[in-house]
Amino acid sequence: MVPPGDYTSHPVIITAHSESLADALRDERNDKYPLQVWYFLVCFIFLVSVINWIDIAFAYVRAKRQRRRLAQTSSTSLSLRGSIDLLRLPLALTDTFRALSFRWTIPIGRSYSLNIMQVLLSATYIVILFAWSLINRKSNVKVKRVPDDWADLSGRIAAIQLPLIVGLGMKNNLISCLTGVSFEKLNYLHRMTSRVMMVLVWLHSGTRVHKVITLPGIRAGVLAAAALTLLCIVWVRPIRGKAYELFLVTHLLLALIIVLSAYFHAKRREVAQFVWPAMALWALDRFIRMCRLAISFFAKKHESGRKISSEPKVEILPGHLIRLTTPTPKFFHWRPGQTAYLILPQISRTPFEGHPFTISTIDTKSSHNSELKFLIQSRKGFTRRLHNSDISKSIGTVLIDGPYSSPPRLVGYDSVLLIAGGSGVSFTLPLLLDLLERSKSGMACRRLTFVWTVRQLEHIVWIEDDLLGALKDIPPNLSLNIHIFAASNQNDIEEDPEKLDDTGSTAEKENGTESGIHEGYHGSHRILSLPMIKVHQERADLPTFIKNEVAQAHDCMSVNVCGSEKLNSAVRESIRTPRMVDILRGGPTISLHVESFENAVRVYSFLDGECTYISFAK
Repeated sequence: MVPPGDYTSHPVIITAHSESLADALRDERNDKYPLQVWYFLVCFIFLVSVINWIDIAFAYVRAKRQRRRLAQTSSTSLSLRGSIDLLRLPLALTDTFRALSFRWTIPIGRSYSLNIMQVLLSATYIVILFAWSLINRKSNVKVKRVPDDWADLSGRIAAIQLPLIVGLGMKNNLISCLTGVSFEKLNYLHRMTSRVMMVLVWLHSGTRVHKVITLPGIRAGVLAAAALTLLCIVWVRPIRGKAYELFLVTHLLLALIIVLSAYFHAKRREVAQFVWPAMALWALDRFIRMCRLAISFFAKKHESGRKISSEPKVEILPGHLIRLTTPTPKFFHWRPGQTAYLILPQISRTPFEGHPFTISTIDTKSSHNSELKFLIQSRKGFTRRLHNSDISKSIGTVLIDGPYSSPPRLVGYDSVLLIAGGSGVSFTLPLLLDLLERSKSGMACRRLTFVWTVRQLEHIVWIEDDLLGALKDIPPNLSLNIHIFAASNQNDIEEDPEKLDDTGSTAEKENGTESGIHEGYHGSHRILSLPMIKVHQERADLPTFIKNEVAQAHDCMSVNVCGSEKLNSAVRESIRTPRMVDILRGGPTISLHVESFENAVRVYSFLDGECTYISFAK
């Protein structure tokens, strides 16, 4: 017999006891650590959500305070700067944080960049995942199974990331609703988390290369790892940029293989609960989108016993621009600047060929009788077929999936500056219309400035009708200024569908006046006679212009820009320098919203190579 507690001379018993204790510790860590990582991510999402909702609530409080202040003091007698007020120090620090975190960028290659906040978020996420995967791999007992420990835990932590990755890639997702970050912005995090998961998967599988691939569960894991690796390779920006239609098909097939294979592999280790929520989220997103399409098709509007006409209308405007007008579907409500996917069965080559476009109208109280308008630039494929369609005939049913994206809430700002380049006006126009509509019924802001850079002055016809109605009965307490910068007044743009508009959006190409259609076009341009509209026959000096606008702002200011990367960068660089002293003296804190076509999601028709861009915020 072995005396109780005396194991010193019995190595077999010591080893058995140590291995049992090590297994118990390893099992405990394998169960707890993945959940701890998930708890950390949930807490971070909760923190961002709280900040978002506090910011929204503070905006409405600020709006109420602004209306009360302007009711007591006219906008002309308002003191814009004064002595230093230390009570404004929190505002100055917040503005400085925004300027340094979101407006300073790190270039990656020739056509891509990340702001400081994106870099910090990526680094934090990587550190958290690998810290929980690799720390405490040695127990106090003398049993070393570090590679196996790495394999177990890294595999579980990678598996529990799948619901997060799918959630970040969904168009209808809870994260976007809570944090106010649109699915377009979350797409960067979707790609980043997928690549980090790939490294964890290889850490998981690389420590077990010595094992024979005989069991179906292990084969499923190898298939999932191979599919994820291939997806991350074709996900590299130069590859997906040159063959995006192939990438879309590859992404769909490989993602399906990854999720299904990971589920069967995780089921073998009794951790399938980490994977199946990802499948449920994907199915929920598709179900919501199909319901929206069904509603837009079947739910026709009936008001006062009268059915609203469901016939869409297509107009061809100068600059190869298409204005598509369609009745608003029942139960369809949107915020200014949001987008919707359009499916036109008679124009599309495939049944569900959807293309995203910004809604250029606003949702008003009388929207049940209103129409949706979309400004669409004609290029190849879908948009070219729409452009060449017989406008005297019906283009058939228009199915609408949306709305999507998270445009800024322009509430409680003293000054609002809207800047657009070329067809980027499809984003800033509804923001302008909404502010004008709210100003007529109350105080939306004190100063509103709208800037639009175009290549031809005749492009004003794109927005002329909408502006003429909105500019009636402007309240006297609103300082409204509209600046239109026309770099050239001649129709000398090359007829190249791939040529970019250097003053507008690279997403929607400016092809000039179409031969035989708009030759000799001379619009009346009735809006040019209005006193608040100024036309400049020159390129805009944005840094100087923005500096002057900031000098005339007070308390808080919103700057919103939509255009090419060159235009967006110029605006971003103009307001990225900290201004603590100016804010302490009453100068405005600045909120910047950038809609960038360069980082757009592109939706291809697999049959004709059509590429439709939509502006996404950065």
